[in-house]
Amino acid sequence: MNNKKLDIEMNTPPAGFKASLRSRILVGIVLAVIFIPAFVLGSWTCLFVFMAALALILIEICLAPQKKYGWWVWLITFLITFSYVYWFILKDNLIGYNHDPANYHFSLENYFSSLCISIIGIAASLLGYFTIAMFDKNFTMQDVTYFFLMTLLVGLGIQGFYFIRYYPFNAFLQTSSSLGFPNDPLFSFWQSAELEIYVLIGVLSNDIFAYFGGIFFGKHKMVERISPKKTWEGFVWGVLFSALLSLGFGLGVAFAGLPMLPFLDVSHWYWIVGLSLFIPLFANLGDLSFSLIKRNFNIKDYGNILRGHGGVLDRADSSIFAMIGVSVTVIFIAHGFNFLA
Repeated sequence: MNNKKLDIEMNTPPAGFKASLRSRILVGIVLAVIFIPAFVLGSWTCLFVFMAALALILIEICLAPQKKYGWWVWLITFLITFSYVYWFILKDNLIGYNHDPANYHFSLENYFSSLCISIIGIAASLLGYFTIAMFDKNFTMQDVTYFFLMTLLVGLGIQGFYFIRYYPFNAFLQTSSSLGFPNDPLFSFWQSAELEIYVLIGVLSNDIFAYFGGIFFGKHKMVERISPKKTWEGFVWGVLFSALLSLGFGLGVAFAGLPMLPFLDVSHWYWIVGLSLFIPLFANLGDLSFSLIKRNFNIKDYGNILRGHGGVLDRADSSIFAMIGVSVTVIFIAHGFNFLA
């Protein structure tokens, strides 16, 4: 009887692989140094870091189509997107101030129980871009579609970052659990940031292992017309290792008695497993969706601020969809089928 040996043939890395790898590592370190302290410290640090990141992304959105847009396009794009993210925070704080001025203090933590994009904001966006298209012959329907879609996605995504960061405060306040409270320094500077770190572990590990899986084992193209370099082998590697690493983190903090959320403790391990699988799927959907937008609007990269990796949005595309997807999933877990209420 002949025993057949299973050989897995590895691809030869392309020219420039080592340089690309060094560049990826360097960019990853720089982004980690900037964003991880912001996640952990929260409050004003997180607020200003994400405001700066949002401003850079909006600049990239306006420049990416390589058309010279008037100042009114830039103004509406910034006003609409910042209103998507920050208006309801400002509104709720103003309500709190008017209710009790003497005891009022500005807060981010108290206003993230859901994702909020107002109908008024969407209407203002459509009205603004359609008005420009009527009076500016260089601003076409394609431009209307591009700016409306990009501002909505980015606005929801950045709000998702804030939601994932600050929702634990509300979740623990609304439970009788003694696992953590906002006035506990350990909770404030670590436990409340666990959920954000958990999602980012899933997103980043998916990106890293999908890259290596595609380089060394990729043979079958995934969606070549959208992203020519993506392969099914890379996809499987990314999803598998992303799920394992994020699952390890989620279960680790749960067993340590510091769960990410009251309903993500050891007794609800199945939710942690489900979320760990969802994260890389959402991340891949985001990567492909933004690539589809680039193909449709003839954009190579959204920017070039990150040498060899495009712009901030090119690095954040998968995170944006992951934050939106996980936020909606967490709201659903917390509220069941009343999550739309």
